[in-house]
Amino acid sequence: MMRIKKLYEDVDLEVFKAPTEEELESLIKEIIKSNGRPMMWKELRELFAGIAGEDRLRKVLIRLIERDELIELPDGALALPGMEQDYIPRKTTKRVRPLVPSKFRERWGNLAARLRKAGLPLGEAMKQFRSFSIAEEEQEELFEEE
Repeated sequence: MMRIKKLYEDVDLEVFKAPTEEELESLIKEIIKSNGRPMMWKELRELFAGIAGEDRLRKVLIRLIERDELIELPDGALALPGMEQDYIPRKTTKRVRPLVPSKFRERWGNLAARLRKAGLPLGEAMKQFRSFSIAEEEQEELFEEE
């Protein structure tokens, strides 16, 4: 699955060239795409153990999120754009610490906990919450007019 250049091999040992930052970015996107679903940090960390350290992996993930090439979902999973529509977040009670808090807030606002608990695909849940908040705003306007 991962294409990393082999530098040396004998009976007891295989030595691979560490991927560049760009290669690591491509590998991450390729793995999530071939997996067909968003992946958790823990899954990616385990896959890249021995290939890229945690700090390097985190740095690359942050860069991908900042460039909108990856989306950080309400339960902390990482997805390619578009994957979030049909994704049902895990109902974690643990608070999610976003890799890029500004992007996370921009995308999910203060709905992250509600989206995790909704048990609905994110696309559907966002539509429901948006229509609910619009209805609330309209009610507030009616009360102000009276």
